[in-house]
Amino acid sequence: KEELGRVRGALAGRVAIGLPPSLARVLAVPLTRAFRAQLPQASLSISEGLSANMQEWLLTGRLDIAVLYNAQPLPELDLHPLHEETLWLVQPRPPGLAEDPPPAPVPLDEVAHMPLVIPSRPNAVRMLVETEMAAIGCKPQVALEIDGVPAILELVADGAGAALLSRQAVLGSIRPSAYRLRPTVPPLRTRLSLAISQQRPATLTQQTTLELIRRTMAEVLSPG
Repeated sequence: KEELGRVRGALAGRVAIGLPPSLARVLAVPLTRAFRAQLPQASLSISEGLSANMQEWLLTGRLDIAVLYNAQPLPELDLHPLHEETLWLVQPRPPGLAEDPPPAPVPLDEVAHMPLVIPSRPNAVRMLVETEMAAIGCKPQVALEIDGVPAILELVADGAGAALLSRQAVLGSIRPSAYRLRPTVPPLRTRLSLAISQQRPATLTQQTTLELIRRTMAEVLSPG
């Protein structure tokens, strides 16, 4: 009992987590629920931000843990691969269009000629799209720069252009059935990593939270 008391006492304090907005929409609630159940004496803070900004917040101590898209290795950061996501071409679903058969893939050079509703730099999705299109001698046709998944999807539904988003971002929207998702060729894939600062040793509470994030993400992002 004495040993158990020491462990419970160690699992206290505050943990500040940073999440990309598209992931926060589906992860914040189940992660908070799991955190409260396993760490009732600790407090949790969740912030949303661009991966580039959250890397800086880790280094300055504003965040203890962050989930980053396409993180570039830095000596000051400890990165752990979490998940790989595919980006889909998201368009309005024409009235009466059935789910089946699945739509054919779209060549990336064809996507380059479509007006896109896309986040502004240095958003990780924007940088990935530009890099992959540049590799095949193209560049995106930017119709609108919008830094929010809900707003992007509303504009796509309104006919302002197409978007490149993860399936999870669309499924987490208010009206996922309003959209048609098509894969691209070659596929666009983003990497999600867990990041902590190497400048500060992780507490037992933070280590436990890291495992909770891994477990919760596996449940939320698992197929089906």
